[in-house]
Amino acid sequence: MGKKLTKKLLVFLTLMCMIIGMNVSVSAETGSTGNTKAISAAENPADGTLQVWLEYEDDNGNSVALSGGSCFLINEEYVLSNYHIFNLNEEIAPGVTIRSAAMETLGLSELKDNDPHLKIRVYANRDMSVLATIHDSVQSQTMDYVAMKLSDKIYDRKPLALGDSSTVQQTQTVNAYGFPEDSIENKEFNTAADVSATDGTISKLTVGGRADFFEHTAQLNHGNSGGPLVDSNKSVIGVNTFTYGNSSDQKYYAVQINAIKSGLDTFGISYINAGAQATTQTPDEEEPEEKEGPDADLVTALKSEITKAKAVDTKNYTEESVKVLNDTISEAEKVANDTEATDAQVTSATSDVKAAVENLEEKSGMNFLLIGGIAAGVIVVVVVIIIIVVSSNSKKKKKAQAGNGNVPPSGMPQQPNGAVVPPNRAPEQPKAPYAQPYQAEPDGAGETTLLDSGAGETTLLNGAGSAYLIRKKNGEKITINSQNFAIGKERRRVNYCISDNTSVSRYHVVITKKGSDYYAADQKSSNFTFVNGVQLNPYQETLLTDRSTLKISDEEFEFHAS
Repeated sequence: MGKKLTKKLLVFLTLMCMIIGMNVSVSAETGSTGNTKAISAAENPADGTLQVWLEYEDDNGNSVALSGGSCFLINEEYVLSNYHIFNLNEEIAPGVTIRSAAMETLGLSELKDNDPHLKIRVYANRDMSVLATIHDSVQSQTMDYVAMKLSDKIYDRKPLALGDSSTVQQTQTVNAYGFPEDSIENKEFNTAADVSATDGTISKLTVGGRADFFEHTAQLNHGNSGGPLVDSNKSVIGVNTFTYGNSSDQKYYAVQINAIKSGLDTFGISYINAGAQATTQTPDEEEPEEKEGPDADLVTALKSEITKAKAVDTKNYTEESVKVLNDTISEAEKVANDTEATDAQVTSATSDVKAAVENLEEKSGMNFLLIGGIAAGVIVVVVVIIIIVVSSNSKKKKKAQAGNGNVPPSGMPQQPNGAVVPPNRAPEQPKAPYAQPYQAEPDGAGETTLLDSGAGETTLLNGAGSAYLIRKKNGEKITINSQNFAIGKERRRVNYCISDNTSVSRYHVVITKKGSDYYAADQKSSNFTFVNGVQLNPYQETLLTDRSTLKISDEEFEFHAS
């Protein structure tokens, strides 16, 4: 009995050793490098799908959204999206680009691609966002994709696993994830719970002979551009990019993920392959430490821009623009030497230095001579016109005198040259015809303007008695003191500037004086012009009568003929 018990104990101990040995073996195989931490892929693609915006942030920190779409995480600090969302030259309506719409909305005279006010923000949860920068190399305008690095990691959202687009079959079921346009309109920012998913099938494996695009039937619209196209295993096989056709025959397209993965591999950007787990390196026995200081490559790029900026010969540029450059360099050097600076601060400083160099203004010494020459030319032309007018009037007067006859009364002596000499008086010196002494205008008489009256003659008109407008908003009286009186919000182009109403176009409407009548013509404004409630067609002149109502967008004026 004792031997049997001993055998049973030996067998039991042997089995326990085998089980423990197997566990140790499995553990060693899973962490064979001894220094890896696994990153798991999202089971629900919505957990890794985020909203992204191109925004303009003014100097006071106020942001205006210019263009939006979707993106998705491929690791803790990189996302994929569409190129066209951030392309300022992208046409969003016939003849309207993101750039032109932004300039109109913000009242800007220009908007460069590298303007430091332009920011890309990825929204992780409602209004909580991180800045993102587009990778210099992993991007393609032709294939419409970009890889973007986040300024901070997002820990409560999970990256999506990337599949193999070469194994996709025609008619295979797929789903498109993203934030559709109607969803964006309903809420200011969106969470994972707001992500929409549409289903469909693969229609074509190649598009126009190109093997890097899918055609599918999962519905897309503007908001979910840049979102993932996933298969039944929730693996990403493409990035949704554009639609084609009308509402009854709409076709949807996605760039194949394998075309993007090759770029990620080339530049060492990690991602999760479907069926595997991505790993991040950690110390053998310690928790990973937070990275101290900004990314070394970003700092190197900033220092390079500072060096190039210092090498610029500034002697031919204005003092103001040179001062801006020097101040920008000084601030950038502080950021470059700050070990606690963030990646976003380094990136912003780099952009600021580039912009300061590009915005250097050349001195305009010779322009003063040119302006003086033009002014002298204008004066000469005005003098010639006055001489012609005076001469013409003199000739008319002489003809009138000739018609009345120059025969002296009986008994008055005549000089040999025909001049009439009054009795007992010496001949007077001839006076210059129509010469009048200069007389200053009384205050309030306005300026005298040379205008074309519309009857084929040039006449000299006085500004007194001009028509005027009453702005109903504040009762302001606006005198129409120019033959072509322009109204808008761009001060340098118009006679009357409406700077407190952003709905008014920069060059909105022109009031033209023809004879004694005044006409209004809309200048293809965004929010239209109305006369007595009737919308004006662009550039079509409409007669203004006394007390007509002129409506410029939502600004109302009352016209008075005099």
